[in-house]
Order: sequence, then structure tokens, then C-alpha cells
Amino acid sequence: MAGVEYSIYFTAPSAGLNTINVLKAPTTLVGVLFDGSYLGIVIDPTRIAYIPSIQSSGGVAAALPPMIPVKYTFAGIQINVVFQYAGQVGVLYFGVPTNDAVDLSAYSGVVVNISGTNSGSAAANITTSGVAQFPQGNIRLTGLAYLFLDNNDAYDVWSFSSAGGLLVQGFGILNLGIGGRFSVLPLNGIFAAQSLTINVTMYNVAAGKTHSAVVIIYYAL
Repeated sequence: MAGVEYSIYFTAPSAGLNTINVLKAPTTLVGVLFDGSYLGIVIDPTRIAYIPSIQSSGGVAAALPPMIPVKYTFAGIQINVVFQYAGQVGVLYFGVPTNDAVDLSAYSGVVVNISGTNSGSAAANITTSGVAQFPQGNIRLTGLAYLFLDNNDAYDVWSFSSAGGLLVQGFGILNLGIGGRFSVLPLNGIFAAQSLTINVTMYNVAAGKTHSAVVIIYYAL
């Protein structure tokens, strides 16, 4: 029978790489739930799974599911995680994976933080960019999540050019819906070099404000 056997609540002591002790080994992660935009879980020395979620913003908290279903079995008694920020809270669920669980390897990705500042006295459009660095070249892009960190503009349009010269564009608004695979735009194994530039136009950034977003780019080796 699929479901949760036990769970671990966490509060991040610091941003970045941390360790969480589990209750038994081996153990299978079957779900996660957390605040913020993402939670990173180390799969192996070269891959980190970044699970996307939704960010409360402007004083409005979006409804969360009971958990985001995933699946991955860990052999040891510790899991290495990457927290978005100090104080991030959440729960890791362990047990038997549900039928809709996504293997953590599908969330192998890199995080790009992008921001633009309007120093003027009226709302303005801001053009900016960020660069994704992959562990090696000639990888295949499998998905992209674009997650707002604030409500300081109306919407964003992001784009990148593939190695074959084709343009891929997307649209970002204040985060809606739930996390996990529902936050990810699937990409059809687009080949990319070791770095990739994401161009963003931020529309109607409020005067004197900085608008920030997190881009998670998923890949397969």
C-alpha cells in the first residue's frame, strides 16, 4: 500500500548545503512540502534535484497540497539538502511512493537568480538576464520553472536560444497553482552547452523597486 510511513520536519539553520538525519536506512523519500520557491536534494556528487514550489507574496499565501509526491531511495542515514534561505521550513515524507510520484532524477537542475531594479520615479520595463552553469557541456534540457519572489511587477517574459538557434520563450506571473511537476514547462531534450543565458523582460516594475525571480533549468546528461 502506497503512503507515508514517517516524516521529518525541518527548519533550515542556514542557506545552502545542509544535512538531515533520517530514522532508518535504507529509506525511501515519497514526498516533500516546504515554503519558498524550491528545495534542493543532493542525488550524487554532480546532480542536485531542485523541487519547485510556490512562494507566498504580497501577503497572499497560495494553497498548498498535502505533499509534492516524489520517489528516491537513500542508502545511508543522512540526506544532503540545499535550502533556499535560512529559516526555510518544511517536511520530508518517507514510505512507499504513490503512483504519481516523480523520480528525483527528473528534477536534476541548476538554479539561476535573476533580478531587475527600477530606479526611476514611474513604473518601467526592465531587461535583464542570468546565466545557467551546468556540470558539463552537451547536456539535454528537459524542463524549466520560472518562479516569482515578489509582486513588484505585472509579468515577465523569458527566453533563451537553443544550440540549434531556435528560440524558446515563456511567460511568468505571480506564482499560482501547486508545486512539483505542475510548475515545470517540459522541454523536449533540447541540446545545450555548459552555459545557457536566460533573457528576461520585466514589465511594469514599480518605481524604486527590485523585482526578482528564480529560474530552475532541468537537464539530463
